[in-house]
Amino acid sequence: MLKKLLAALLFAPVVAFASAASPVQYQQGVHYEVVAEKATETPEVLEFFSFYCGHCKAFEPFAQALNKNLPTGISLTKHHVDFLRVAPPELQQSLAKAYVVAKNSGQGDRISNAIFDYLHNQRGSFTTEQDIRSLLVANDIPAMLVDSGMVNTAVMDEVAAMKQSQDHYSAAKILQGVPTLLVNGKYQVKFSGLSQENFQQDLNALVAYLLAKKD
Repeated sequence: MLKKLLAALLFAPVVAFASAASPVQYQQGVHYEVVAEKATETPEVLEFFSFYCGHCKAFEPFAQALNKNLPTGISLTKHHVDFLRVAPPELQQSLAKAYVVAKNSGQGDRISNAIFDYLHNQRGSFTTEQDIRSLLVANDIPAMLVDSGMVNTAVMDEVAAMKQSQDHYSAAKILQGVPTLLVNGKYQVKFSGLSQENFQQDLNALVAYLLAKKD
């Protein structure tokens, strides 16, 4: 299953790295790229993704596991993009709202899995925001919570912040596809540089290394 997920992400073949007992020396240009001059003031891990993206679906289990292994006080922030051509931007923004509603109720990972499954495994589709609402309700998010959340000012502000972040990194030529994983706003993870045999372990270690990196 692991190899199938990695193949879906189109990771290039790489040589297996040293075992966990031998620390890996992560290198710019191989394991990560420097995409900004300055890091963010506070440590952060940011993923740009889309529910319509098959590669994002394949990466989702790794992203969820990464989030559980981040240092105390740091969590993976997920920004749903709206630039894929498979659906109108407004509908993609509705999916972003649905994700935020689920996340704020403590169901982000579970609903993400359900949406990915519906679109990619069941070959379902969304035509309206009501279709998205129906999927959340069918997956045990209370209708009242969905209805109030989808028009909630705080939710709308969070989705607007996603859009602003997307536009910023797109204009800087950093965000050119999904999934994209950024650490401290300065380092972009190169998935192709990570071990296929120990991808999760390597990903966790690389992100920890970049979070602590001072230069």
